[in-house]
Amino acid sequence: MLAEVKILRLFAIPILLVFASCGMEDPQGSYKGYIKDWVYEVFEGTLTEGGTTNGLQVVLRQTPEGMLAEIKLSPPGKEDILRMGKWEVGDGERVLRFSDGKSPSECFLIKRGARFAFQSKEGITNDDGSLVLLMRNEGLSRKESFPFSLNFIDSEEVFVRGGGDMSDLKGEWKWADGRVVVVVELPPEEGADTEESSESYKYFLRWSDSGSELELEKMVVLRPFTKKDGAKTKKRQSWMSSLIFPDPPKLKPS
Repeated sequence: MLAEVKILRLFAIPILLVFASCGMEDPQGSYKGYIKDWVYEVFEGTLTEGGTTNGLQVVLRQTPEGMLAEIKLSPPGKEDILRMGKWEVGDGERVLRFSDGKSPSECFLIKRGARFAFQSKEGITNDDGSLVLLMRNEGLSRKESFPFSLNFIDSEEVFVRGGGDMSDLKGEWKWADGRVVVVVELPPEEGADTEESSESYKYFLRWSDSGSELELEKMVVLRPFTKKDGAKTKKRQSWMSSLIFPDPPKLKPS
């Protein structure tokens, strides 16, 4: 009986090694699929001020003309008050900027669980001191699908194509915690100091159950942030530029 157990153990070890190696098979060649991202977002809530509850709507758009922002305040029985500006990704928030001479000239949308706090440096609160919280209106907001592809050249090099940039971007990949991690350094914008650190995209992928497709679990943007003294910090993740896919896009070999 003891001899049989030893024999079974000897056979079990190589079997386990075979399963482990299959799960860590290196990707080779080209894989293509689609990624969905928000291009039009509508956030809605209320702002209670001076005893009056006003409707509040924030709209963020990604357009060929740029990242456009709109704020609409709707006092009961009065005309809507509109403000038009631009928005960008900040240090853990979405930053809305306005050049209409009105105050505040800068506002923020900060994620609070399923809701978003609407804030400014001066502070925006309801009459009772509570935060002004908005919800994304899923019915009015809109996502679009963007083609995305990875072309694995060898054990380190990969080319990425997708999103607004349809040119091939050279990157590197490696294994980490059972995931294929791809890192791409974006080229600096035209006129920018090439010595300054630019944005990087980081993709986390896994093999599908079938073992023939790559599933994109998460995409993260790492970007430098500016300190108050103007110095650049090291790149770090901004939640605003992190996409976690509950239903991971599948990249099929091509």
